[in-house]
Amino acid sequence: MAMTSGPSSLCGFRGAVAAGVAVLAAAAPACQKARVADSAKDQAPAPAATAQAAPERLRALGYVAQQGDARNAAAAPPADKGGAAQAPSLQAMLAARKLIRTAQVAIEVRSYEEASEKVARVAESHGGYLADTQASRGAQDRRRGTLVIRVPAERFAAAYSELKGLGKVETETVSTQDVTKAYADLETRLRVKRDAEGRLREILRTRTARLSDVLEAERELTRLLEEIEQIEGERRYYDQQIALSTISAALHEPEAVIRAGALAPLLEALRDSLQVLAMSAGALIYLTVLVLPWATVAAIVWLVVRAARRRKRAAPKD
Repeated sequence: MAMTSGPSSLCGFRGAVAAGVAVLAAAAPACQKARVADSAKDQAPAPAATAQAAPERLRALGYVAQQGDARNAAAAPPADKGGAAQAPSLQAMLAARKLIRTAQVAIEVRSYEEASEKVARVAESHGGYLADTQASRGAQDRRRGTLVIRVPAERFAAAYSELKGLGKVETETVSTQDVTKAYADLETRLRVKRDAEGRLREILRTRTARLSDVLEAERELTRLLEEIEQIEGERRYYDQQIALSTISAALHEPEAVIRAGALAPLLEALRDSLQVLAMSAGALIYLTVLVLPWATVAAIVWLVVRAARRRKRAAPKD
């Protein structure tokens, strides 16, 4: 058979080659999937073995077994990187919050002295200290007082739990103040002030001006430094309040229970009588102080009038 030469035959050959390459490219993924499935099937464990080995191998090859059957494995969808990235960012946001924690608790204790010593030990054991204490004596010589401790913020819950174990908790309050925004505002203001300070120092160092301008720039620099110190002081205050939590413990001993006896009504009547007597004596004293001066004046007037009448009677009649 004679071979046909020319451009038409060359184009036909190139078309056939292109068609064959396209068919091979389309069949390649199917062949590869079939080989992977056969390999997974050959290497699959016995039915009595654990069912977790095959899915793990298929996941390593980029496939996920459906209903435990390796022959029906399909390509696994790409992992959602947005959710994985969102979780750390949320955790970072929560960790970056600036929180001030405070708590107040009122506890009835058997002995105020022992409980106050335990409060101080709780503060020291958690890396804190006793900040303030006030004590007094109430009815029947019962001791009561308030102790304020400062503990690191990460030890707040543990220290508070130990304090509640000192006795009978009557009232408790836990509050958390979020100062994240205020703290960020302080840092922004501080950064702006420091940038202005740097620019002003650069102007004073590199440029020449009149003496009045230099003095004005120095006054402005002094004002900026004062504002920077004030902002830094506020930030240090926030840092201390955030780093150390405050717990106020109000301790008091139990009140004595008085049992009513047979003489209780008589004792109560006697106490009331003494109170009435004291009130009467007080009223009598007020009355005496009020009437005595006027009674004295009246007595003097009466004596003068009496003496005058006597002289009039004793006088001789003409």
